[in-house]
Amino acid sequence: MKSFTQTIKTVSLVAALTVMQMPALSVAENSDQSQEDLVVIVRAAQTVEQVLTEELKSTRFARQIAEINNIASATTVLPVGTTLSIPRPYLDSLDFGRIAYVKGDVTHKQTELVVNPPPKGAQVFDGDIIQTGVDGFVSLSFKSGARVHVQPESRVVITNIDCLSDDGKCAISLEATEGQVGSEVTPRPDGQPPIEFSIETPFLTAAVRGTAFYVDLDGDVNRIGVTKGLVATASGDTNNDLPKGKGLSVADGIAPELVDLLTPPALSLTGDRIILSEQDDIAWQLLDGATTYRADIAADESMAEQLVSLTTDALSFDTPTLAPGDYFLAVAGIDNKNFLGLPARRKVAVAEIEAGQAPELSITRQDDVTVLSVPDNDGPVELLIGNSVNERATSTRILETGSDQLSLNLDPAKDWVFRARKILGSHKVSAYSQYYVYEASTR
Repeated sequence: MKSFTQTIKTVSLVAALTVMQMPALSVAENSDQSQEDLVVIVRAAQTVEQVLTEELKSTRFARQIAEINNIASATTVLPVGTTLSIPRPYLDSLDFGRIAYVKGDVTHKQTELVVNPPPKGAQVFDGDIIQTGVDGFVSLSFKSGARVHVQPESRVVITNIDCLSDDGKCAISLEATEGQVGSEVTPRPDGQPPIEFSIETPFLTAAVRGTAFYVDLDGDVNRIGVTKGLVATASGDTNNDLPKGKGLSVADGIAPELVDLLTPPALSLTGDRIILSEQDDIAWQLLDGATTYRADIAADESMAEQLVSLTTDALSFDTPTLAPGDYFLAVAGIDNKNFLGLPARRKVAVAEIEAGQAPELSITRQDDVTVLSVPDNDGPVELLIGNSVNERATSTRILETGSDQLSLNLDPAKDWVFRARKILGSHKVSAYSQYYVYEASTR
Protein backbone atom coordinates (compact mmCIF):
# COMPACT_ATOMS: atom_id res chain seq x y z
CA MET A 1 0.00 0.00 0.00
CA LYS A 2 1.36 3.45 -0.88
CA SER A 3 2.17 5.37 2.29
CA PHE A 4 0.45 8.64 3.03
CA THR A 5 2.76 11.67 3.06
CA GLN A 6 2.48 15.17 4.34
CA THR A 7 4.95 17.93 5.23
CA ILE A 8 5.59 19.84 8.43
CA LYS A 9 8.04 22.53 9.44
CA THR A 10 11.62 21.49 10.12
CA VAL A 11 11.97 20.18 13.68
CA SER A 12 15.26 18.32 13.76
CA LEU A 13 17.68 20.24 11.56
CA VAL A 14 20.54 20.35 14.08
CA ALA A 15 20.41 16.61 14.72
CA ALA A 16 20.22 15.92 11.01
CA LEU A 17 23.30 17.96 10.26
CA THR A 18 25.26 16.34 13.10
CA VAL A 19 24.51 12.77 12.06
CA MET A 20 24.98 13.35 8.33
CA GLN A 21 28.45 14.87 8.88
CA MET A 22 28.11 16.95 5.75
CA PRO A 23 30.75 19.71 6.04
CA ALA A 24 29.16 21.74 3.23
CA LEU A 25 26.14 22.34 5.46
CA SER A 26 25.92 24.10 8.78
CA VAL A 27 23.24 25.41 11.09
CA ALA A 28 24.18 28.98 10.22
CA GLU A 29 24.01 28.32 6.50
CA ASN A 30 20.59 26.76 6.91
CA SER A 31 19.09 29.10 9.48
CA ASP A 32 16.16 29.83 7.18
CA GLN A 33 13.79 27.06 8.21
CA SER A 34 11.03 27.95 5.75
CA GLN A 35 11.77 24.75 3.85
CA GLU A 36 10.04 21.62 5.12
CA ASP A 37 10.97 18.12 6.14
CA LEU A 38 9.12 15.17 4.66
CA VAL A 39 6.94 13.34 7.19
CA VAL A 40 5.65 9.85 6.39
CA ILE A 41 2.83 8.16 8.29
CA VAL A 42 3.46 4.42 8.03
CA ARG A 43 0.26 2.74 6.80
CA ALA A 44 1.60 -0.81 6.56
CA ALA A 45 4.25 -2.75 8.48
CA GLN A 46 7.48 -1.52 6.88
CA THR A 47 11.12 -0.93 7.73
CA VAL A 48 12.85 2.42 7.37
CA GLU A 49 14.63 1.05 4.32
CA GLN A 50 11.32 0.04 2.74
CA VAL A 51 9.78 3.44 3.45
CA LEU A 52 12.73 5.27 1.90
CA THR A 53 12.73 2.98 -1.12
CA GLU A 54 9.07 3.73 -1.67
CA GLU A 55 9.23 7.45 -0.98
CA LEU A 56 12.69 8.44 -2.24
CA LYS A 57 13.85 5.53 -4.42
CA SER A 58 16.98 5.41 -2.23
CA THR A 59 18.15 3.89 1.07
CA ARG A 60 21.39 5.86 1.14
CA PHE A 61 20.67 7.56 4.50
CA ALA A 62 18.53 4.82 6.05
CA ARG A 63 20.78 4.37 9.10
CA GLN A 64 20.99 8.09 9.87
CA ILE A 65 17.26 8.63 9.44
CA ALA A 66 16.52 5.67 11.72
CA GLU A 67 18.78 7.20 14.41
CA ILE A 68 17.15 10.63 14.10
CA ASN A 69 13.74 9.03 14.61
CA ASN A 70 14.98 6.97 17.61
CA ILE A 71 14.53 3.70 15.72
CA ALA A 72 16.94 0.91 16.64
CA SER A 73 17.75 -0.17 13.09
CA ALA A 74 16.89 0.67 9.50
CA THR A 75 15.64 -2.92 9.20
CA THR A 76 13.33 -2.72 12.23
CA VAL A 77 9.69 -3.29 11.22
CA LEU A 78 7.68 -0.19 12.13
CA PRO A 79 4.15 -0.44 13.53
CA VAL A 80 1.30 1.01 11.48
CA GLY A 81 0.86 4.69 12.36
CA THR A 82 4.53 5.36 13.07
CA THR A 83 5.58 8.89 12.11
CA LEU A 84 8.89 8.99 10.24
CA SER A 85 10.56 12.37 9.74
CA ILE A 86 13.04 12.78 6.87
CA PRO A 87 14.97 16.06 7.34
CA ARG A 88 15.29 18.45 4.43
CA PRO A 89 19.12 18.23 4.13
CA TYR A 90 18.81 14.51 3.34
CA LEU A 91 16.14 15.21 0.73
CA ASP A 92 18.29 17.84 -0.94
CA SER A 93 21.30 15.53 -1.21
CA LEU A 94 19.52 12.61 -2.89
CA ASP A 95 19.18 11.94 -6.59
CA PHE A 96 15.97 13.35 -7.99
CA GLY A 97 14.61 16.14 -10.08
CA ARG A 98 11.83 18.53 -9.21
CA ILE A 99 8.82 19.90 -11.03
CA ALA A 100 9.78 23.57 -11.22
CA TYR A 101 6.69 24.81 -13.06
CA VAL A 102 3.44 23.24 -14.24
CA LYS A 103 0.57 24.58 -16.32
CA GLY A 104 -2.58 22.97 -17.70
CA ASP A 105 -3.09 19.25 -18.26
CA VAL A 106 0.01 17.50 -16.85
CA THR A 107 0.17 13.96 -15.48
CA HIS A 108 2.98 12.63 -13.27
CA LYS A 109 3.09 8.83 -13.06
CA GLN A 110 5.24 7.51 -10.22
CA THR A 111 5.02 3.72 -9.72
CA GLU A 112 1.35 3.19 -8.84
CA LEU A 113 0.70 6.86 -8.05
CA VAL A 114 -0.79 9.07 -10.77
CA VAL A 115 -1.12 12.82 -10.10
CA ASN A 116 -2.82 15.35 -12.39
CA PRO A 117 -1.63 18.02 -12.07
CA PRO A 118 1.45 17.48 -9.91
CA PRO A 119 2.30 20.25 -7.46
CA LYS A 120 5.21 22.57 -8.01
CA GLY A 121 8.23 21.15 -6.19
CA ALA A 122 7.15 17.51 -6.54
CA GLN A 123 10.08 15.11 -6.74
CA VAL A 124 10.85 13.21 -9.96
CA PHE A 125 12.76 9.91 -9.83
CA ASP A 126 14.03 7.17 -12.13
CA GLY A 127 11.16 5.49 -13.91
CA ASP A 128 8.73 8.39 -13.54
CA ILE A 129 6.65 9.43 -16.55
CA ILE A 130 5.63 13.00 -17.36
CA GLN A 131 2.82 13.46 -19.88
CA THR A 132 1.20 16.70 -21.06
CA GLY A 133 -2.17 17.31 -22.67
CA VAL A 134 -3.10 19.78 -25.38
CA ASP A 135 -2.72 22.75 -22.99
CA GLY A 136 -0.09 21.22 -20.71
CA PHE A 137 3.45 22.41 -20.06
CA VAL A 138 5.92 21.41 -17.36
CA SER A 139 9.50 22.33 -16.51
CA LEU A 140 11.76 19.91 -14.66
CA SER A 141 14.91 21.03 -12.85
CA PHE A 142 17.79 18.90 -11.63
CA LYS A 143 20.35 19.71 -8.95
CA SER A 144 23.10 19.43 -11.54
CA GLY A 145 21.75 22.51 -13.32
CA ALA A 146 19.93 20.73 -16.15
CA ARG A 147 16.44 21.92 -17.09
CA VAL A 148 13.85 20.15 -19.23
CA HIS A 149 10.79 21.83 -20.77
CA VAL A 150 8.02 19.43 -21.82
CA GLN A 151 5.75 21.04 -24.40
CA PRO A 152 2.02 20.26 -24.92
CA GLU A 153 1.03 16.75 -26.07
CA SER A 154 4.37 15.24 -25.07
CA ARG A 155 5.57 12.25 -23.05
CA VAL A 156 8.91 11.82 -21.24
CA VAL A 157 10.27 8.93 -19.17
CA ILE A 158 13.03 9.57 -16.62
CA THR A 159 15.32 6.62 -17.24
CA ASN A 160 18.30 7.50 -15.03
CA ILE A 161 19.43 10.04 -12.45
CA ASP A 162 22.84 9.28 -10.98
CA CYS A 163 24.68 12.20 -9.43
CA LEU A 164 26.01 10.58 -6.26
CA SER A 165 29.06 8.77 -7.57
CA ASP A 166 32.32 9.15 -5.65
CA ASP A 167 34.12 10.67 -8.64
CA GLY A 168 31.63 13.57 -8.82
CA LYS A 169 30.12 12.62 -12.16
CA CYS A 170 26.46 13.33 -12.81
CA ALA A 171 24.41 11.40 -15.38
CA ILE A 172 20.81 12.17 -16.33
CA SER A 173 18.97 10.24 -19.04
CA LEU A 174 15.48 10.72 -20.45
CA GLU A 175 13.40 9.01 -23.09
CA ALA A 176 11.05 11.11 -25.20
CA THR A 177 8.27 9.13 -26.88
CA GLU A 178 5.83 11.86 -27.96
CA GLY A 179 5.79 15.56 -28.73
CA GLN A 180 8.54 18.11 -28.21
CA VAL A 181 11.01 18.40 -25.35
CA GLY A 182 13.48 21.23 -24.87
CA SER A 183 16.59 20.85 -22.71
CA GLU A 184 19.24 23.19 -21.37
CA VAL A 185 22.33 21.98 -19.54
CA THR A 186 24.49 24.50 -17.71
CA PRO A 187 28.21 23.68 -17.93
CA ARG A 188 29.83 22.96 -14.58
CA PRO A 189 32.70 25.12 -13.29
CA ASP A 190 36.21 24.26 -14.35
CA GLY A 191 37.62 21.35 -12.41
CA GLN A 192 34.29 19.60 -11.91
CA PRO A 193 33.29 16.56 -13.98
CA PRO A 194 30.78 17.53 -16.69
CA ILE A 195 27.11 16.62 -16.59
CA GLU A 196 26.38 13.67 -18.83
CA PHE A 197 22.88 14.45 -20.08
CA SER A 198 21.12 12.49 -22.81
CA ILE A 199 17.70 12.15 -24.41
CA GLU A 200 16.71 9.11 -26.41
CA THR A 201 13.92 8.98 -29.01
CA PRO A 202 12.82 5.98 -31.09
CA PHE A 203 15.37 6.76 -33.81
CA LEU A 204 18.16 8.81 -32.23
CA THR A 205 20.11 9.61 -29.09
CA ALA A 206 21.39 13.08 -28.17
CA ALA A 207 24.12 13.58 -25.56
CA VAL A 208 25.39 16.91 -24.23
CA ARG A 209 27.58 18.37 -21.50
CA GLY A 210 26.51 22.00 -21.63
CA THR A 211 24.15 23.27 -24.28
CA ALA A 212 20.52 23.87 -25.29
CA PHE A 213 18.54 21.83 -27.81
CA TYR A 214 15.13 20.31 -28.51
CA VAL A 215 13.85 16.99 -29.81
CA ASP A 216 10.62 16.79 -31.76
CA LEU A 217 8.71 13.57 -32.46
CA ASP A 218 6.38 14.07 -35.42
CA GLY A 219 4.80 10.79 -36.48
CA ASP A 220 7.59 8.58 -37.84
CA VAL A 221 10.07 11.47 -38.01
CA ASN A 222 12.38 12.41 -35.13
CA ARG A 223 14.05 15.84 -35.22
CA ILE A 224 16.66 17.57 -33.15
CA GLY A 225 17.63 21.24 -33.28
CA VAL A 226 20.57 22.84 -31.45
CA THR A 227 20.16 26.40 -30.19
CA LYS A 228 23.32 26.64 -28.08
CA GLY A 229 26.59 24.72 -27.79
CA LEU A 230 27.25 21.30 -29.31
CA VAL A 231 25.21 18.07 -29.27
CA ALA A 232 26.54 14.60 -30.11
CA THR A 233 23.89 12.49 -31.87
CA ALA A 234 23.72 8.83 -32.77
CA SER A 235 21.25 7.12 -35.07
CA GLY A 236 22.00 3.52 -35.95
CA ASP A 237 25.58 3.49 -37.22
CA THR A 238 25.60 7.24 -37.97
CA ASN A 239 27.09 9.77 -35.56
CA ASN A 240 26.94 13.54 -35.95
CA ASP A 241 28.15 16.44 -33.82
CA LEU A 242 25.65 19.27 -34.24
CA PRO A 243 26.69 22.86 -33.42
CA LYS A 244 24.34 25.75 -32.76
CA GLY A 245 22.07 26.41 -35.73
CA LYS A 246 22.09 22.84 -37.04
CA GLY A 247 19.29 20.30 -37.08
CA LEU A 248 18.93 16.62 -37.89
CA SER A 249 15.92 14.56 -38.93
CA VAL A 250 15.77 10.77 -38.72
CA ALA A 251 13.10 8.33 -39.83
CA ASP A 252 12.91 4.54 -39.93
CA GLY A 253 14.74 3.22 -42.97
CA ILE A 254 15.84 6.71 -44.11
CA ALA A 255 19.34 8.14 -43.77
CA PRO A 256 19.66 11.06 -41.32
CA GLU A 257 19.29 14.50 -42.94
CA LEU A 258 21.25 17.52 -41.77
CA VAL A 259 19.62 20.97 -42.06
CA ASP A 260 20.37 24.58 -41.21
CA LEU A 261 17.95 26.03 -38.71
CA LEU A 262 16.29 29.32 -39.61
CA THR A 263 17.93 32.42 -38.21
CA PRO A 264 16.03 34.47 -35.60
CA PRO A 265 13.32 36.73 -37.03
CA ALA A 266 13.67 40.48 -36.58
CA LEU A 267 11.26 41.63 -33.87
CA SER A 268 9.31 44.77 -34.66
CA LEU A 269 9.95 46.22 -31.23
CA THR A 270 11.98 49.39 -31.43
CA GLY A 271 13.77 51.35 -28.75
CA ASP A 272 15.13 50.42 -25.35
CA ARG A 273 11.88 50.92 -23.45
CA ILE A 274 9.48 48.21 -24.63
CA ILE A 275 6.08 48.55 -22.98
CA LEU A 276 3.08 46.59 -24.23
CA SER A 277 -0.57 47.15 -23.37
CA GLU A 278 -3.78 45.62 -24.66
CA GLN A 279 -3.72 48.30 -27.39
CA ASP A 280 -0.45 46.91 -28.80
CA ASP A 281 0.47 43.86 -30.80
CA ILE A 282 3.64 41.80 -30.85
CA ALA A 283 5.08 41.67 -34.35
CA TRP A 284 8.13 40.60 -36.33
CA GLN A 285 9.37 40.90 -39.88
CA LEU A 286 8.91 38.29 -42.58
CA LEU A 287 11.62 35.63 -42.31
CA ASP A 288 12.74 34.00 -45.54
CA GLY A 289 12.07 30.25 -45.42
CA ALA A 290 9.55 30.37 -42.59
CA THR A 291 6.11 28.87 -43.21
CA THR A 292 4.83 29.57 -39.69
CA TYR A 293 6.14 31.08 -36.46
CA ARG A 294 6.08 30.11 -32.80
CA ALA A 295 5.89 32.76 -30.10
CA ASP A 296 6.38 32.04 -26.40
CA ILE A 297 6.03 34.35 -23.42
CA ALA A 298 7.45 33.32 -20.05
CA ALA A 299 7.84 34.82 -16.61
CA ASP A 300 11.58 34.02 -16.52
CA GLU A 301 14.52 34.42 -18.86
CA SER A 302 15.12 30.67 -19.14
CA MET A 303 11.54 30.33 -20.52
CA ALA A 304 10.82 27.67 -17.90
CA GLU A 305 7.68 29.40 -16.60
CA GLN A 306 5.88 29.46 -19.93
CA LEU A 307 2.65 31.45 -19.87
CA VAL A 308 1.78 31.77 -23.56
CA SER A 309 2.71 29.63 -26.55
CA LEU A 310 1.16 29.93 -29.99
CA THR A 311 1.90 29.01 -33.58
CA THR A 312 0.73 31.31 -36.35
CA ASP A 313 1.29 32.04 -40.02
CA ALA A 314 0.77 35.75 -39.35
CA LEU A 315 3.50 38.25 -38.52
CA SER A 316 1.91 39.47 -35.30
CA PHE A 317 -0.56 38.70 -32.54
CA ASP A 318 -2.40 40.79 -29.98
CA THR A 319 -0.69 41.27 -26.64
CA PRO A 320 -2.24 38.59 -24.40
CA THR A 321 -3.96 39.41 -21.15
CA LEU A 322 -1.25 39.21 -18.50
CA ALA A 323 -0.81 40.83 -15.12
CA PRO A 324 1.29 43.99 -15.27
CA GLY A 325 4.95 43.04 -14.96
CA ASP A 326 8.14 42.05 -16.78
CA TYR A 327 8.14 39.07 -19.14
CA PHE A 328 10.36 37.39 -21.69
CA LEU A 329 9.42 36.90 -25.34
CA ALA A 330 10.84 34.36 -27.78
CA VAL A 331 9.82 34.14 -31.45
CA ALA A 332 11.17 31.56 -33.92
CA GLY A 333 10.38 30.60 -37.49
CA ILE A 334 9.33 27.10 -38.51
CA ASP A 335 10.49 25.89 -41.94
CA ASN A 336 8.76 23.64 -44.47
CA LYS A 337 10.32 20.57 -42.83
CA ASN A 338 8.84 21.54 -39.45
CA PHE A 339 12.16 22.45 -37.85
CA LEU A 340 11.88 25.17 -35.23
CA GLY A 341 14.53 27.79 -35.89
CA LEU A 342 16.69 29.89 -33.61
CA PRO A 343 14.62 32.22 -31.43
CA ALA A 344 14.71 35.99 -31.22
CA ARG A 345 14.44 36.93 -27.54
CA ARG A 346 13.46 40.16 -25.83
CA LYS A 347 12.49 41.32 -22.38
CA VAL A 348 9.21 43.22 -22.45
CA ALA A 349 7.01 45.00 -19.91
CA VAL A 350 3.26 44.52 -19.88
CA ALA A 351 1.41 47.59 -18.63
CA GLU A 352 -2.14 48.33 -17.58
CA ILE A 353 -3.95 51.29 -19.12
CA GLU A 354 -4.92 53.92 -16.60
CA ALA A 355 -8.22 55.61 -17.28
CA GLY A 356 -7.90 59.29 -18.05
CA GLN A 357 -7.15 61.73 -20.78
CA ALA A 358 -4.70 60.67 -23.51
CA PRO A 359 -1.98 63.20 -24.39
CA GLU A 360 -2.50 65.81 -27.08
CA LEU A 361 0.22 66.02 -29.68
CA SER A 362 1.43 69.34 -31.10
CA ILE A 363 2.78 69.24 -34.66
CA THR A 364 4.37 72.26 -36.32
CA ARG A 365 6.42 72.89 -39.44
CA GLN A 366 9.70 74.78 -39.45
CA ASP A 367 10.94 75.01 -43.04
CA ASP A 368 11.39 71.35 -44.09
CA VAL A 369 11.40 70.06 -40.53
CA THR A 370 8.36 68.62 -38.72
CA VAL A 371 8.46 69.27 -34.96
CA LEU A 372 6.49 67.09 -32.54
CA SER A 373 5.91 67.91 -28.89
CA VAL A 374 3.49 67.18 -26.07
CA PRO A 375 2.99 70.41 -24.14
CA ASP A 376 1.51 70.49 -20.64
CA ASN A 377 2.97 67.09 -19.83
CA ASP A 378 5.20 66.47 -16.82
CA GLY A 379 6.47 62.98 -17.63
CA PRO A 380 7.73 60.77 -20.47
CA VAL A 381 5.61 60.29 -23.57
CA GLU A 382 5.99 57.58 -26.20
CA LEU A 383 5.55 58.64 -29.82
CA LEU A 384 4.65 56.18 -32.57
CA ILE A 385 5.52 57.16 -36.13
CA GLY A 386 4.22 55.40 -39.23
CA ASN A 387 2.77 55.86 -42.70
CA SER A 388 -0.78 54.54 -42.31
CA VAL A 389 -3.43 54.08 -39.63
CA ASN A 390 -3.87 50.54 -40.98
CA GLU A 391 -0.23 49.56 -40.52
CA ARG A 392 1.95 49.32 -37.45
CA ALA A 393 4.32 52.15 -36.60
CA THR A 394 7.74 52.05 -38.21
CA SER A 395 9.55 53.71 -35.30
CA THR A 396 9.08 54.68 -31.67
CA ARG A 397 10.55 57.66 -29.86
CA ILE A 398 10.45 58.85 -26.24
CA LEU A 399 10.03 62.46 -25.11
CA GLU A 400 11.17 62.52 -21.50
CA THR A 401 9.49 65.81 -20.50
CA GLY A 402 6.89 68.22 -21.80
CA SER A 403 9.62 70.64 -22.90
CA ASP A 404 11.26 68.07 -25.17
CA GLN A 405 10.72 68.22 -28.92
CA LEU A 406 11.30 65.77 -31.73
CA SER A 407 12.46 67.20 -35.06
CA LEU A 408 11.98 65.04 -38.14
CA ASN A 409 12.94 65.39 -41.80
CA LEU A 410 9.97 63.60 -43.36
CA ASP A 411 9.69 62.41 -46.95
CA PRO A 412 7.15 64.85 -48.47
CA ALA A 413 6.01 62.20 -50.96
CA LYS A 414 4.65 59.95 -48.18
CA ASP A 415 1.76 60.10 -45.77
CA TRP A 416 2.74 60.22 -42.10
CA VAL A 417 0.78 59.15 -39.05
CA PHE A 418 1.53 59.91 -35.39
CA ARG A 419 0.14 58.76 -32.05
CA ALA A 420 1.24 59.29 -28.46
CA ARG A 421 0.67 57.89 -24.98
CA LYS A 422 1.90 58.78 -21.52
CA ILE A 423 4.28 56.47 -19.67
CA LEU A 424 2.99 56.60 -16.10
CA GLY A 425 5.33 54.02 -14.60
CA SER A 426 7.18 50.81 -15.37
CA HIS A 427 3.91 48.97 -15.90
CA LYS A 428 1.31 51.69 -16.40
CA VAL A 429 0.45 53.82 -19.45
CA SER A 430 -2.35 56.01 -20.69
CA ALA A 431 -4.47 55.14 -23.68
CA TYR A 432 -3.11 56.22 -27.05
CA SER A 433 -4.07 59.59 -28.43
CA GLN A 434 -6.06 59.99 -31.60
CA TYR A 435 -4.24 59.53 -34.92
CA TYR A 436 -2.59 62.65 -36.28
CA VAL A 437 -2.37 62.29 -40.07
CA TYR A 438 -0.13 64.30 -42.38
CA GLU A 439 -1.06 63.54 -45.96
CA ALA A 440 1.49 64.05 -48.69
CA SER A 441 -0.90 66.19 -50.72
CA THR A 442 -1.42 68.69 -47.88
CA ARG A 443 2.24 69.55 -47.24
